[in-house]
Amino acid sequence: METVKARKQGNAVAITIAKKFNVNPGETYLISKQENGTIILVPKVPDIFENVELNEYFDADTDNLVKDVQLRGAELSD
Repeated sequence: METVKARKQGNAVAITIAKKFNVNPGETYLISKQENGTIILVPKVPDIFENVELNEYFDADTDNLVKDVQLRGAELSD
């Protein structure tokens, strides 16, 4: 495991990622910091539903299997 040092760059703090990790300039990542201080970078993927037209993903063979489902509990609760 390698060590890197955070450095100030303008009003931000930057951490350099070594070339061996194959991170290309311009790639976008989602970033989060865990309670224990671990920083996680996850590549952002395109939203496949962004430009979907109505019924584009409708499948008559399978989508009708649940048409008569009655909600009885907390199925839609957060």
